[in-house]
Amino acid sequence: MLLTVIAVIVVLSPIVIIHEFGHYIACRLTGIRVNEFAFGFGKILWHKKVGHTDYQIRAIPFGGFVEPAGPMFHPQDAKEPPKPYEFAAKKWYAKFFMVINGALFNYLLAALIFGVLIYIKGMPETDIAKLPAAVGAVAPGYPAEKLDLKEGDLIRQINGKDIANWEELTKSLADRKGDLHLTYQRGTEILSATVKEADFNGKNVLGVTVMPVFNAVPWWKAAGLGFYQCWYWTEYSLTSLWKSISRKKAPELAGPIGIVNVIHQAAHRSLLDFVFLIAMLSVAVGMFNLFPIPILDGGYALVYLWEGLTKKLPTEKTLNVAVNIGLYFLILLVIYASYADIKRIFFKPKTAAVAAEAAPENTSEKTNVQD
Repeated sequence: MLLTVIAVIVVLSPIVIIHEFGHYIACRLTGIRVNEFAFGFGKILWHKKVGHTDYQIRAIPFGGFVEPAGPMFHPQDAKEPPKPYEFAAKKWYAKFFMVINGALFNYLLAALIFGVLIYIKGMPETDIAKLPAAVGAVAPGYPAEKLDLKEGDLIRQINGKDIANWEELTKSLADRKGDLHLTYQRGTEILSATVKEADFNGKNVLGVTVMPVFNAVPWWKAAGLGFYQCWYWTEYSLTSLWKSISRKKAPELAGPIGIVNVIHQAAHRSLLDFVFLIAMLSVAVGMFNLFPIPILDGGYALVYLWEGLTKKLPTEKTLNVAVNIGLYFLILLVIYASYADIKRIFFKPKTAAVAAEAAPENTSEKTNVQD
């Protein structure tokens, strides 16, 4: 339990800090005075005022905020215009930049982490013709489970036919008829095994995953691939969300319970898994904050885009209605996601549990191929 709490703090802290730092940097670049820059909420544990800004660490280490000078929207009945250093006095593009820069910094953090991980670990080989026919894992419930196959075993022959790579292994399994005679190498030993036709249950699936191979890349290519990963996961998430909506299916969302559960699992795996999760969640936070929902950064960005196009802001009444709708929507979204979390984690069907056990532990390091 304590490990999970620490892991949650360690994962979320850099994501929150970098997000608020993005807002802070935008304020400094556009001449907006910052009254407070706080990490966390609740009671102030430490603070130091430098210039006009009070830097704070608060008791509840989840979230944080940057408080620019003046209100975000200057009252329409105000007797005096906003002061030059206040948020509302700035041009629409300065305000737009300020509200989106938190999310942009989340993407920068994710790109940096992805790039470093790729540089350290390398990029996984995706061409199955270049992948040796080495076993990465044996999935429960498949014919391979009845054999003595272990991680790292190199499959040499199937039914007397030489196997040089994973592509040839896949083709040989697809063409299989009758029993399957397997020759494989473990260290310096050459071993053999036979899978009976009945064990396949009418499917040409052996039940092994490929052993991943990582290729070293130079730092400049790793940096570019880091940004590509941000694009890939954003596109994947939005495409999956759109498919769910277009097919009239409930989207698969992770709420607070689901996020804590994922962090808990990553904390009990490798350090690379744990750091990879920080990058993934940073992408998720950046993307979600850019959604055009009122009270999120994307909602305010939409307002300032409107100001840039029409040369005027929406009325206070319109803004208040939009904020209330956005607040209710987010509350319902959290409730739905939490319900989905509870159902998925605590009441998952038996078939789902079996599938979860059969899946590779690290999606960032293993290629999900079963043959």
